[in-house]
Amino acid sequence: MHAFAEALSDPALRGAYLAFSLVLLILPLVLIWLWYRQRAKAGTVDRPMLLRVGLLTLLWMVANAATLGFLMWAETVTKTGG
Repeated sequence: MHAFAEALSDPALRGAYLAFSLVLLILPLVLIWLWYRQRAKAGTVDRPMLLRVGLLTLLWMVANAATLGFLMWAETVTKTGG
């Protein structure tokens, strides 16, 4: 575990790890939204379901961005001492 924490001290590797984690969180919802969109175009899914899936995807992306932003802000505050 110490080796993993030490590896994440490198800013480039930490950025790549955060990007991968963000994609891992968001990609499944985006794929579900795209699937429902294709089904809606074919007329096999009702429009309210498509809107719910799209809204859920958007809210999940906003929540992840806010959490990541908060964590970056908290790291900056702790590094500067207050």
